[in-house]
Amino acid sequence: MDGMASLIAPIAAAASDALAGFGTAPVPTPPPNRRRRFGIAVRITIGLSVMALLVVLIGGLSMSSFRLFRAEVTALSTNTLPEVITSADLHGSLQKLVAQLPQLAAATSTPQRRSIYDGLVTELDSMQLLVARMRGLFKEGGVADAERDGNVRLLEQTRSTLLILAATVADLNAEVTRQIEYGDRQTEAARGLGRLALSMDSTPDATGAWAVRVGALMARVAGAMQLDHLSRLKGEARAAERTLTDLARIATNTPDPTGPLMATMQEELSSLLVAPGGLFDSAVERLQARNRAQALTAQSRVLVETVERSTRALYDSIRDQSAERTDALADLIAERTRAVMMLAGASVILAVCVYFIFRRFLSSRLVALNRAVLARSSGGASTAPAGPATAPADATAGIPVDGDDEITDIGASIRYFIDEIDRRQRALADNERRFRNLVEGSIQGIIIHREFHAVYANDAFATMLGLSIADVMALPSLLALVPVEERQPLIDNYDQLLAGGLPTQRRRIRARRPDGAGLWVELSGRRVDWMDGPAIQAVVVDVTREVEAENALRQSRDAAERALCALKATQTSLIQAEKMASLGQLVAGVAHEVNTPIGITITGASQLQTLIAELSDRHATAALKKSDFQRFLSDGMEMANLILSNSTRAANLVQSFKMVAVDQSSDERRAFLLRDYIEELLRSLHPTYKSRAALTIAVDCPADLELDGYPGALSQILTNLIMNALIHALDPEMPGRITIAARLAPDDGAGPGAGLVELSVADDGNGIAAEVLPKIFDPFFTTRRGSGGSGLGLHIVYNLVTGRLHGTIAVDSTPAKGTRFTLRFPRVITAA
Repeated sequence: MDGMASLIAPIAAAASDALAGFGTAPVPTPPPNRRRRFGIAVRITIGLSVMALLVVLIGGLSMSSFRLFRAEVTALSTNTLPEVITSADLHGSLQKLVAQLPQLAAATSTPQRRSIYDGLVTELDSMQLLVARMRGLFKEGGVADAERDGNVRLLEQTRSTLLILAATVADLNAEVTRQIEYGDRQTEAARGLGRLALSMDSTPDATGAWAVRVGALMARVAGAMQLDHLSRLKGEARAAERTLTDLARIATNTPDPTGPLMATMQEELSSLLVAPGGLFDSAVERLQARNRAQALTAQSRVLVETVERSTRALYDSIRDQSAERTDALADLIAERTRAVMMLAGASVILAVCVYFIFRRFLSSRLVALNRAVLARSSGGASTAPAGPATAPADATAGIPVDGDDEITDIGASIRYFIDEIDRRQRALADNERRFRNLVEGSIQGIIIHREFHAVYANDAFATMLGLSIADVMALPSLLALVPVEERQPLIDNYDQLLAGGLPTQRRRIRARRPDGAGLWVELSGRRVDWMDGPAIQAVVVDVTREVEAENALRQSRDAAERALCALKATQTSLIQAEKMASLGQLVAGVAHEVNTPIGITITGASQLQTLIAELSDRHATAALKKSDFQRFLSDGMEMANLILSNSTRAANLVQSFKMVAVDQSSDERRAFLLRDYIEELLRSLHPTYKSRAALTIAVDCPADLELDGYPGALSQILTNLIMNALIHALDPEMPGRITIAARLAPDDGAGPGAGLVELSVADDGNGIAAEVLPKIFDPFFTTRRGSGGSGLGLHIVYNLVTGRLHGTIAVDSTPAKGTRFTLRFPRVITAA
């Protein structure tokens, strides 16, 4: 009965007002309402109010204590404890810094110096982070007092000192770097001096004095390198310069071959010893760098000592504050605990008093009333089908009604509720019979199942499967009506509905009737309480016709998509064929152009061969004259010049064709000068328009305009635009002009090396009609369909400009005046 009520609940809610009067029993009269001045409710209210007051006092005291405790613990955990830990970490990082500073000053190699400096920078950054963290903790604390202000001042002093220390360490690193660098230079110069000394041992010395002076100089240099006094080292450098001057004078006065050799060695000594970057110069710079490094090291020690004093004072102050807050928290806990214990004892005493009062005036009478109700229920009087007028006379005799308080009213109310329940149960049975007819007559299939075993089904669901309701109820499992692959989602949905209880959205699945026929259904489900436990109610709609219509529509769409793909493939093939045809025309024109210089070269070579044969014959017969030889030289030079000029012409044509053809057939990206590339392209296209004597092609482009992009795409674009002008715009018998202009567009703020290039191809030919102009970039559109035009030339140009060059193309044409194509694209094209 409960399950049917859940099934028909939505319909019953809508029709309850219209059917409220059918089958109802006479309504019993409710008990009268009486007001008393001092009833049970007032007694309970007074007792509970006193207890509630004590509970509120205990709760308020406990909550305030908890809040204070939580605030103090939060302050300790979020501020004080992190402050102590951070200050300790800051002091520990400072100790690492103290240990690494002397190592940096004593570094002797670049890897060692870099490793130590990186460690120092890391520690300094770590200390700055710790200082920043400490500042954040101070700001989060939000309490301003003298001790915290002192801590803030110590922290600011530490931060500023760390900044100065970081700059000092950077300067120290730079000086150590210079010291190592000049030390390496000094070592290299000493090696060069040693090599020079070895070479002098094998040099003949005519005077002997020169070698003695050189030996003394080297010994003095060796001693000077051990000096640590800057002034003495500079004095030794000046003495070495004077000695080198004397050596130069001796070498000048020494005859060859020893004199030039001495001069060469003297120059090498000068470059090794006193020249910029030489031995003395490197030693002076190294000594100066060492002195500065020592000064910076001493300054760093002073700064480190300052930071250490500040951090030690900060750590001691924070630790003392933490101890004070901990002691204050312990005192607070002890004080509040005593107060709560006192209030709890008072509450226990009051609760005992209230218990005895309630037992005397309330609970004993309620127990008696409960026993009477249970006795009446076990007798079955309240479930009798007869109305109140026909009920047994002793149906409510066991309910106590003595006294003049609220319990007496409760007894009267219980008698009234028993009669009302009997009346409503009879009315509910009548309504269920009416609404069952509505559910079973629904055009939608309704099935209620538990673990996919049907417990209810209406006629619409059975008709959908071609079965009777009895056959549906006899099915071992509803899962047998769906394919195997659909079963697991249904099981998951079943578990989800039982666990969550929320209705599910409609879903479409395939199903099959017991006779094997297939069908598509849409179903939605929700959890209901049916009979003796939860079950799932599903509303099922047959949508087989809709699915078949959708499948037919999907097949039509797939056929249209396949036709579109075939059309795109055909278009791609035609575009490739158009490119190959353009390249083929270029090959044919270049081949015809190259044929003439090659023919002249062959003719000149054969004529030169004839002249050589004649000269050889005359020489063999001793009939060779001077005039014959001079004539041979003149004719041979003329033939050689003819062969060279025509060979060069053919080579240039082949080179231009090779560059343009390779670029058109490949997608290679490279940097190139735009003007040179346009001229190379025009040379390769010259065979196609050389017969037009009245045609002029002008190029207006800066010679230093360099592009970084795809020359093949640009070659294809210019070739198509020029051939389009020759075929469609210019009359072969009339004068015509094609202008190719290029320039950098105005600076758009992108910075040096960026910007756009504006390239235009213009002619003064027939122009394009206004009704044709919007269609010129469409694929397969041409005005020369019967004359071999494919309609893909300008379509290819548009795709290359907007795709490969990432640019735009615009056209401006006036009939009988000419056409101008304007391209704008980046000078440096991003990789495709």
